[in-house]
Amino acid sequence: MRWFSSVSAVLAFLLVLCGPASAGGCAAEPFVKRAGTAFMSAAKTMNPSAFSGVAARYADLRAIALFALGPHRGSLPKAREAEYVALTHVFIGKFMARHAGKFSGSELEVTGCAANGKLTVVHTRLASGKPVIFRLVRSGGGYLVQDINVSSVWLAQQLRANFVGVIRRGGDIAALFAYLRG
Repeated sequence: MRWFSSVSAVLAFLLVLCGPASAGGCAAEPFVKRAGTAFMSAAKTMNPSAFSGVAARYADLRAIALFALGPHRGSLPKAREAEYVALTHVFIGKFMARHAGKFSGSELEVTGCAANGKLTVVHTRLASGKPVIFRLVRSGGGYLVQDINVSSVWLAQQLRANFVGVIRRGGDIAALFAYLRG
């Protein structure tokens, strides 16, 4: 949690210090537009499988899933990591389908961009005026979505709060597996 807060603080400071880059100066713009269009297309279907497919293509699902464990990450047996990531992937599709209205739109405009090493934060706006923020990580020759903020809610943070709560109430990581299968 401290790591995430520190990264967020550094990114916020850089955004204030440097100001948003013009859309034309954002190397991540083509990726964000493709990912944003794919999320908006999935929102039109309201289908969990459509969102799961978009997440698989554009997001760093392993990193998001492991982040969502919070202080319980060490409780995940290495032999069950792939199973956990797959269950989280399906859960993300269902979660996003339930909140599809927040992703609806027809156009995405990049309004600002700030990069610091492997991390890039891209501010966008839907045609409706609703802001959407993408937190990206460099991967190979491109990018992956590490988190997305819609309606002032960060997806990975929401997953973490949810998953940590399930583990606390259930007593151990087995409760989370049962919840994700549910």
